[in-house]
Amino acid sequence: MASTVFGILAVLAVIVGVVLFLVLRRRPHTRVGAYATGVFSLLAAGVLTMGYLSFAGLESAALNTFTPAERAAALPCDAAVLQADNTDNKLNGRYIWWLRLRVTPRAGSPYEIERTARLTSSMGERLEQGNIVLPCLVAPTDRTRIEIAALAE
Repeated sequence: MASTVFGILAVLAVIVGVVLFLVLRRRPHTRVGAYATGVFSLLAAGVLTMGYLSFAGLESAALNTFTPAERAAALPCDAAVLQADNTDNKLNGRYIWWLRLRVTPRAGSPYEIERTARLTSSMGERLEQGNIVLPCLVAPTDRTRIEIAALAE
């Protein structure tokens, strides 16, 4: 979601920069302004693109929320928190935590995955202490897609 906003703003910054550059460089007395506008709008687009890539990476590794149909088909499991680290990044007032989980499906062998989750400070500190096992759901076709209701936003 945040990555979409950053991506759209980056594209708009490039478009505005190119249009302003092309319009301003036609007149001799605004040529310097054209180059300055072009440089600054491309710098802004670069910063916005870095924000897009940062948030896209976090969102792709985030815990999933299933639709009601997916939740009905999902298999129950347990997720043991092996490691929890605060990334010091904040989104909408909550810190983003990196979690290393050992997922144990009711039918199958355990496996480990890494995910990010937006957590309150108290929940993150609880998970950081370790020895916590949370009930979860796993998609039957993709073992990497899990939902942990206790950590849902």
